[in-house]
Amino acid sequence: MFTIRPFRPITEEDYAALVAVYNAAWPDELSTTASWRFHESRWPEDKLRQRFVVESDGQMIAEGAYMQPFWVNVPGKYVYGYSPLPAYEERTDLHQTIYDYVLAQLAERKPTVLGTDTREDRTVRMKWLADQGFVARMRFPVSELDITNFDFSRFNGAQDRVAAAGIKIVPLAEVREGDPRWMEKLYEMFWEIEQDVPHIDPPVKEPYDEYVKGYENPNFWPEGWFMAIDPTLDVNGPSGEYVGVSMLAKNPAMPQRLNTWLTGVLRSHRRKGIALAMKLRAIEFAIQNGGTAIRTDNEENNPMLGINKMLGFVEIPAGVDFDKQL
Repeated sequence: MFTIRPFRPITEEDYAALVAVYNAAWPDELSTTASWRFHESRWPEDKLRQRFVVESDGQMIAEGAYMQPFWVNVPGKYVYGYSPLPAYEERTDLHQTIYDYVLAQLAERKPTVLGTDTREDRTVRMKWLADQGFVARMRFPVSELDITNFDFSRFNGAQDRVAAAGIKIVPLAEVREGDPRWMEKLYEMFWEIEQDVPHIDPPVKEPYDEYVKGYENPNFWPEGWFMAIDPTLDVNGPSGEYVGVSMLAKNPAMPQRLNTWLTGVLRSHRRKGIALAMKLRAIEFAIQNGGTAIRTDNEENNPMLGINKMLGFVEIPAGVDFDKQL
């Protein structure tokens, strides 16, 4: 018998208990309370988000949340996700109980689409979702690169060719010291790139004041963000235009394995080897800072996945996004 209640944190220990359940469910994707608190603080006030916990015999056995996605513009769409302790992952009665709870909580809002996600190695949940009428909309292979013995010689000249074309690869930490408009310029570049990143639904441009808050992320690492800059384009000042970025992030819970948040290049500068050059710089930096591996994910038809495979990234179980028409 499962009981579900809203999560109402009072103390830091409340958050720690929630994160402990998540970390038990995803031991290869450990997180921290600082990261969770940051993401909570960024949620728009006009968009629903409610965490919940599932208990059995007084023990917390799963954590989850349902929410109104602010990153897309699909009227009537809500999404939910949850992480049970490993002993409960294959309990279809748990999946059903959570699903029924979420629909009951959203009933007054009359949702028309319900989205969720899981990973392909969660085979029982994958089948349960299909049986309930959820349809897989997009697949995101997760891949990891062992950088302990990375062979840079396979890519001799790759960075030199980009430099010879006049493109500079510079850490964001250095860029922002010399360009007072760095944040605004990044904001516009991200939006242009974001529109070409595969999404289930059309993305919505984040308001600038919300975007700025993103730099308060405890895992933000400006030394590990590598910017591609074209100095010949100076319509917004003498610092040159930003034409690409590859973003490394730290995770204090897994300090030796770094994450790539995004690698992207503006359309005007693609097919010039810039993405590869930025990634090579990022790998060099990761090694210099004690990293042993880099993990990322890409939609399965995204050309960036091909670049990652060329570098030696190895696929592990993919994430899958599902939708159900209600």
